[in-house]
Amino acid sequence: MLLFLTHPIRQLCLSVFPCLLLPLMLAPAIAGDIAEFRSHGFSQDGRYFSFEEFGRQDGSGFAYSNIYILDLKEDKWMPDSPVRVLIRNESGPVLKARFDALSKAAPLLQRYNITNSGVLMAASPINEAGNKHELAFKSSIPPSAGGETKPYILYLSQYDLPDRFNCYDNGKVKGFRLDMTLGKGGIGMELYEDRSIPKSRNCPLGYQLVSVYAPDRFNNHPYAVALVGVFSRGFEGPDFRYIAVSLKF
Repeated sequence: MLLFLTHPIRQLCLSVFPCLLLPLMLAPAIAGDIAEFRSHGFSQDGRYFSFEEFGRQDGSGFAYSNIYILDLKEDKWMPDSPVRVLIRNESGPVLKARFDALSKAAPLLQRYNITNSGVLMAASPINEAGNKHELAFKSSIPPSAGGETKPYILYLSQYDLPDRFNCYDNGKVKGFRLDMTLGKGGIGMELYEDRSIPKSRNCPLGYQLVSVYAPDRFNNHPYAVALVGVFSRGFEGPDFRYIAVSLKF
């Protein structure tokens, strides 16, 4: 899906550059900005969820941290969210960007009572091999007295949508849809579907499932959240960011 090398490389191999040196020469050119992710947890009633993405921008090398707060009931970002910090200095540490962002976000986290750390229900990190468009998790641990519980299964599909911001020559960008079933072959429930692509998504190229978080392991709350990773156009290669989708049980 993602093509990093183009035909001019073959011309370089036939000219003055030894082909064995090309991987070293090309490494910086394909090193996109792959953001890391951390959950900051849920409100005590499970309605609000906060997470952070952080890393170094490709191109500038500046450290950044973005902290989001999501209303899972309404499936929307809260006012004054996200909190963004960018250290405009190549030597600035990512840890400082994270510390500054958390300091700025602290009043919001307090306002929405983000005091429950929550739990990780399922995960498929970006480097993990396997099916990135399907993720299964149990709704409670241990299984109920009636026997083994069926897993919830998330299914991610992606498709072309009109390119409203002149991202690419083909006039298309990628959108996604997220569905969930209870067990294999169960009745499907649509969780989210793109109708158009917002400018903030920065010319998406593709998507994959990343993780599922819930307030607790025993399904005592009506909401959880799925993290979807999005590859988008970057300066030195595809960037990777996160989209949170509310799950309602």
